[in-house]
Amino acid sequence: MKHFIYALSFGTILCMASQPASATIWRLNNSNGGTITPNINASFSVGTTLQQAHDNSSVNNGDTIHVEQSNTSYGNLTMTKRLTIIGVGYFLAMNPKTQVNTATASIVGSINMNASTCAGSTITGLTIQGTVYMGASRLLVTRNYIALGSYTNGILVGGTGTTAVDSTIITQNFISVSSYSNAIAEQSGTGNLTNLYIANNYLYANNYGSVNTSGRISGIIKNNVMDAAYTQVQNMYVVNNIDNRGVTNYFNNCLIEYNIGKVSASFASPSGSGNTFTGSTNLTNTSLGFVTASSTDSSFMLSSSSPAKGTGKSGDDMGMFGGSLPYKLSGIPTVPNVYALSIGTVAAGATSISVTVSTKSN
Repeated sequence: MKHFIYALSFGTILCMASQPASATIWRLNNSNGGTITPNINASFSVGTTLQQAHDNSSVNNGDTIHVEQSNTSYGNLTMTKRLTIIGVGYFLAMNPKTQVNTATASIVGSINMNASTCAGSTITGLTIQGTVYMGASRLLVTRNYIALGSYTNGILVGGTGTTAVDSTIITQNFISVSSYSNAIAEQSGTGNLTNLYIANNYLYANNYGSVNTSGRISGIIKNNVMDAAYTQVQNMYVVNNIDNRGVTNYFNNCLIEYNIGKVSASFASPSGSGNTFTGSTNLTNTSLGFVTASSTDSSFMLSSSSPAKGTGKSGDDMGMFGGSLPYKLSGIPTVPNVYALSIGTVAAGATSISVTVSTKSN
């Protein structure tokens, strides 16, 4: 039996990311591995790991931890609390108007969100050097850079046991994994995952899948750039995606419309059964029409002549920069940021200093 979810509003995602007004905001800064003197006055002592900050008895459900820039990783994290964890973004030196300090990022290891008590958590703006496990309900992973080597999957979704989970949202991430790894796959378990929403991501896998899930998982795959050996899913609504590799994808019991690939086997005539297609809306074109760009992530923007420009569902652009939730360059989180700071010359005996600060919302 086919079961599709056709829309998840931007407002729903924002509500998942919001926290109570009474929640505490914590600052985690390890002083760039001890190279800054004097040390930055953060909420935790220098050398505190992300796990230690999470475990602190003063950190409660609904709080936010700002993971500030550093050359040193803040380590792995296993979550048992409902938190919002915010980094500064990535590829900062490549794109304009990111941060004043573009030399470093907010680097962490693997993140485990399998405990039911961390349901409702948000992870954003981090450079993640390990697998992200999303086994609880109402989890949001957005605007992160996940770059991993061989035999290490990027994100694993679904509960680890028999318990059903709901509403796993993966948006606006840049995910790149090496050999024998999937960008997004499922954890071992038997419980269903409903409302999996994968949208506006770049999904690279050297020789495995961009998304690789079984029939116990259903949801939407929308406005992604897929750059992998295949995509293999069931019970999904697949719309407005770009396949950048020219491969055969495998779909079962899916609705597939308004996608484009280099070969027809990507979306127009993929392998599988029980699928529904909307006319000839799935396109094939040898040139997808990306722009020539200077940064890693902006190179997947569409040129004005791209066959994916304006030809998606409801006239939207296909790919990660299209739709209602377009990819954000450098994964800058949805908080205001200072991207330029200028301090004028200070004369001897001056009673004032001229300072120009450039900020923007995201």
